[in-house]
Amino acid sequence: MQTCRMPRNPSYWESELPPEAAPAALPARVDVLVVGAGFMGRWLAYFLGKRANPPSVLVLERDRYTYGASSRNAGFLTCGQAGEMLADAAEVGLDAVLETLRLRRHGIALVRREMPGLELDECGSTDYDPVTQAIRELLPRLNEAAGDNIYSIREACLAGHTRPAVFNRADAGVHPVRLLKALQQGSPARYAFGAAVRSVADGCAVLTDGREVRYGRAFACVNAFASELDASSPVVPGRGQVIVTSPVSTRTDRTLGYMHAGYDYFRFVDGRLLIGGGRHLHRQAETTSELEGTAQLLAYLRSAAVRVLGHGDFSVDYHWAGIMGFVGGRHLGGSPRRRVDASTEQVAGFGGMGVALAPVYAQQIAAEF
Repeated sequence: MQTCRMPRNPSYWESELPPEAAPAALPARVDVLVVGAGFMGRWLAYFLGKRANPPSVLVLERDRYTYGASSRNAGFLTCGQAGEMLADAAEVGLDAVLETLRLRRHGIALVRREMPGLELDECGSTDYDPVTQAIRELLPRLNEAAGDNIYSIREACLAGHTRPAVFNRADAGVHPVRLLKALQQGSPARYAFGAAVRSVADGCAVLTDGREVRYGRAFACVNAFASELDASSPVVPGRGQVIVTSPVSTRTDRTLGYMHAGYDYFRFVDGRLLIGGGRHLHRQAETTSELEGTAQLLAYLRSAAVRVLGHGDFSVDYHWAGIMGFVGGRHLGGSPRRRVDASTEQVAGFGGMGVALAPVYAQQIAAEF
């Protein structure tokens, strides 16, 4: 059951949410029903709307705009960093890592192509983990898969200390709510917010208020919350907590930044430090769909901010959590597409990579119509 949730701390990006919409009247039937107005749901509605003969599309969202991660992430438009992919290769093999890199590259290209007016922070990213021999040997394979020499080793500054680090010039920062807005504005699909779905199967979606919508095809794009609509879903939730500081000064390079095989990450936005992570240190506690942050992770992120900035002269102005979805609980756990019945499909479990991967899968599904 896609239940309604309690209020939660807003993310830094959600200050730009539009006014809450009044409950919408729903059609009795649509060609395509999309459950969930996050990146996957909105990209799917967007690409379906670009068809020569677009189907009628209704997007149902239980929250006022989005709920899980799409408006509550760190705003990274990334194809991945070396330490993260080295760790993934040890778990699932290099071929799977390289294929995911190609998909993420394609997804970033789609964002740039389809949203030319969207402002991006073209800062690149820096992996501050030690540049080991294994990393050096991996980089040529990553560049080959990327189709360009986007990864290189260069001097980088962290908290006033310079060291060799892997730089990815293809990465950028993005304001996720602005991207969500652009997707909705660019689509003829109907959106209904505050419309929580109890079940979606066999051509009929039933809302928690008893209303029904029949459909030709349905796509449950609720990511970490997939098991609420299908108890057999293999998607496991993972909470990611983030803080944003007051405006700061620092000698740290103002790129996207990664540490600890990508589990810790940071960027600079509006003169502030945004930093998230620590989930790898508290896996059991963070394997949850609850959006309330914890004092334990807040303390960790505050100390991580000191390490990044080189000082503690800041306040924490924002602290929030977003919920990611992991197929089988793994970072690279397989395809997010899963057939539920003849007319219903689940598209969920992007392993924290949904900003780049969602447009790829949405374009693929839209092409099947």
